Amino acid sequence: MKDMLKRIFLVIFVLLVLTAISGFFFMQKHPLEGKQSTTKNLTPSEQKIK
Repeated sequence: MKDMLKRIFLVIFVLLVLTAISGFFFMQKHPLEGKQSTTKNLTPSEQKIK
């Protein structure tokens, strides 16, 4: 029973990560008009963190 729960949890976690990554790249390629300012504001802060 625990193996089944672990497997289900892993599948859900992987799907969430994949959707988050694909959505992130999709938003970078096709930014919405309302969110262009937020993406421009996020890029300098990300560079500072790196």
